[in-house]
Amino acid sequence: MTAKPATPIVRERWYAGVTLEGRERWFAGLTLKGFGIVFGICAVNAFRRTITNKDLWEQPLQWLLLVAETFFSSFLVAIPIVIAVVAAYNRLSLRGWRLYAALAAVAALASAFGAFLLVGWETGGTFGYEDDFPEIMRGWYSLFSQWPRYLIYALLFAAFYVYLRERQQSAAAMRQLELDRSSIEHRLTEARLQMLQAQIEPHFLFNTLANVKRLYQIDPAAGNDMLNNLMRYLAVALPQMRDADSTLGREAALTEAYLNVQKIRMGRRLTFTLDVPASLQRTPVPPMLLVPLAENAIKHGLNPLPDGGTVRISAADEGGRLVVRVADTGQGFVKTSGGGTGLANLRARLAALYGVEAKLSMATNVPHGVIATVVLPSDAQGAIA
Repeated sequence: MTAKPATPIVRERWYAGVTLEGRERWFAGLTLKGFGIVFGICAVNAFRRTITNKDLWEQPLQWLLLVAETFFSSFLVAIPIVIAVVAAYNRLSLRGWRLYAALAAVAALASAFGAFLLVGWETGGTFGYEDDFPEIMRGWYSLFSQWPRYLIYALLFAAFYVYLRERQQSAAAMRQLELDRSSIEHRLTEARLQMLQAQIEPHFLFNTLANVKRLYQIDPAAGNDMLNNLMRYLAVALPQMRDADSTLGREAALTEAYLNVQKIRMGRRLTFTLDVPASLQRTPVPPMLLVPLAENAIKHGLNPLPDGGTVRISAADEGGRLVVRVADTGQGFVKTSGGGTGLANLRARLAALYGVEAKLSMATNVPHGVIATVVLPSDAQGAIA
């Protein structure tokens, strides 16, 4: 018949609403620094008890031997107390006052055991029975005359150890809370960005398909060209539509495909240029960064003009910050300029990703039109990842 394996002891405590649990090793919390403190206390106690013996001041070697002997006697008591308190704290599955009461009992037993070892060592194991001691100083009296002092030391050590461990675990719980809060905020931000991006994509597709339908009614060839350009746009856009990040090169290619679709609709009324240096093509940027700016330039700048105009897209590294400009030669500022859904969503996404470190601004172009400028921080890659 096979014996069932012992069920591991699980420690579970609450700190600021966080449950910390797991099988503690019996020596958890014991460090070289802690042993150093115990060592130092024993050494101070040894010096304190021997420094008043003036007869040994003229015999340094004898005095040092007495210091070593006294230190060992203190250490002999301290070791059982340290091991017992630490092991009990780590292995008892208790909480609150029950744990503290149990630790006090363990400290009492450990200090009694330490006093027993000390008296046995000091009397050579006789406990005074074989020596010329008064009856009242023999045996148990000799033991219990030493014990109260060591009990106080043991209780002080237990209280100090519990304080340090509780503070350590409380700090760990607070760190875990911060990590959990950051993780929740990150997931909420991702969900918000996906929602905003989902608003952008159907917005463009709906408008384009409406244009294709209208063109097929009046100019089937132009409608077919627009549909082909839309397919090329989707070939670029679909692989990255749900990505959490993109690059400036991919966004430029996507915007170029978008402008080609619009050019079919507008004909000679739309010309455009893209100037994105090769050195910046792999710079990480948020997805759908340029298309809303190009769409805004066409919708509010070029569309109202009979002759249309030009859209110029450029990018540059200015002082370690990525600066992207979309300039048009349209009609300039009107009431609706910069207030569309696309730009509102873009502003919201930039704020969610970078906070105040990113900026989207609109300015008057010379001699006419609007310049939209996006400034991204130098650590854009870390923010997007």
